[in-house]
Amino acid sequence: MDIHSSRPSEFKTVLDWLNSPAKPGQINIFGISGYGGIGKSYLLSQVLEHEKPVSKGYLTVKIDGADPSILGDFMALYDRKFAPRTIPHGKAGYDYFPHVRYLARQHASFSKDVETALKKSTSPEDVKKAAGWIFRGASVLNKCIPKTKDYIDFDYLRKVGVDKRVDEAIELLASLQAIAKTSWLPGPLKDVLRITYRERLKADLYRLSADEWVADLCAILNRYQRKDFYRLNHSPIKGLGRLLLVIDDFEILGKTIIDFVTTALFPVLERANFHSTVIILGRDTLSDAHISFQHHLSHLVRDKIRLERFPDKIAQQMFLDAGYADGVISTLMDESQGYPFLVTLLCEAKGGSVSFYQQFYERTTRWMTPTEKSWVLPLCYLDRITEDSIQAMLPDTPAFVVMAWFKHEASLRDPNAEWYSIAPYIRRTLKEYHHKELGTKKHEKLIAKGEEASRHA
Repeated sequence: MDIHSSRPSEFKTVLDWLNSPAKPGQINIFGISGYGGIGKSYLLSQVLEHEKPVSKGYLTVKIDGADPSILGDFMALYDRKFAPRTIPHGKAGYDYFPHVRYLARQHASFSKDVETALKKSTSPEDVKKAAGWIFRGASVLNKCIPKTKDYIDFDYLRKVGVDKRVDEAIELLASLQAIAKTSWLPGPLKDVLRITYRERLKADLYRLSADEWVADLCAILNRYQRKDFYRLNHSPIKGLGRLLLVIDDFEILGKTIIDFVTTALFPVLERANFHSTVIILGRDTLSDAHISFQHHLSHLVRDKIRLERFPDKIAQQMFLDAGYADGVISTLMDESQGYPFLVTLLCEAKGGSVSFYQQFYERTTRWMTPTEKSWVLPLCYLDRITEDSIQAMLPDTPAFVVMAWFKHEASLRDPNAEWYSIAPYIRRTLKEYHHKELGTKKHEKLIAKGEEASRHA
């Protein structure tokens, strides 16, 4: 059964978003929310396959969390995801994002300067370690110094053992802003020497990044702005005149790109000479995903939908279409609970095979670090997740670190529960996956251990 039959209303809604009138300088933000595995990405991919955005003049850029190695690195996401190396219908082997590449190179050079200065510093090693992480994680000094607690992941600093030296690390980073001070030079000379650019790199990276990205888009879409005339250096792609920006896995990417997107990118797109359609996919609704969407971005949010489980009739028909006999449909319904991802996997795997559970585990944990993955399965045995119950299940791991991580792991949490716990269908399926890995005896011991730990939660 295709998406037209399983989600006809949602399909039409997203289709209407893409067919909205194109008005230069206008940005329309839309949201698709729902549990992990509910079918958000699948719905959008089916609409895009049906509608062919390029036929509407769209340049499509998709940002997602598919590469765990760069999730916490803003500049890597900016260089690799926001500026793809190849563009459909573009020239083969041609890079359409020269300004983004230049910025990435300059940032890499600046990063080396910072690393060198940190190495030369006489500060204690743990202070330099904290300063280095803060710089890489926050990406820019001006974001982490004046509003430290808004931009630093203290949970991670605790993991690496440097959370006690944060204030000193911030002071050390602040002192590095004295690198290559050039305030005495006249403005025109700074421009010639590219010093003004370097100062913005240090002090206003997000706005500079947005400006450079939009400058490249203006060239691709043949929508040059007056300020860009002096740097026209590549040809537009015929037939393209508007932007479709898709941000998937928003709960995973949010920590790294939310400030860039909300405070720099969207305001710059509002002033651009082309129309922008932005579709954001995540577990939470936009208003819950970030406070910006409740306040200064609310006028840009045009519509949003939340996906729920398939109705029983839809899921049952999908199983029948996949070739299952009537007698096993009830079991499959219990197994899947109507969640699209589970229904699809069961249809493909022919009923609870090892392949089915392996795929589900990999899909659920794909953006986690190896250490975080090692926590997931033990937590599935807990009815209630607290520091006490975590300590019982993971005695060799600091419980407060795991608890802090779980509070922000939106892909696992049950948002409707009265206490912290893993979403029921995720928990049930991962436990069965673990059962197949461990065998019945070890699995039953963990069940008993989890029940005992939960009683003390």
